[in-house]
Amino acid sequence: MTITEVQRQLDIIKEDRLVGAHHDNIFFATYADMEALERIIALIKFLSEKNPSDKVRVADILAACNIDAE
Repeated sequence: MTITEVQRQLDIIKEDRLVGAHHDNIFFATYADMEALERIIALIKFLSEKNPSDKVRVADILAACNIDAE
């Protein structure tokens, strides 16, 4: 599976979860699974935009995914 296919599948999972969450009042609450999924999607997107020769700092990854380092 390529990185593009992984991104596509994660986007499908997210869309399915959002559609299913229609009954969960997701638009008025936050859910750990959705937050984690969004961060994984951001991580994969961030890493896919990098070249194999790029040096990436952990702080850059955390910032790109909106993750606190605490």
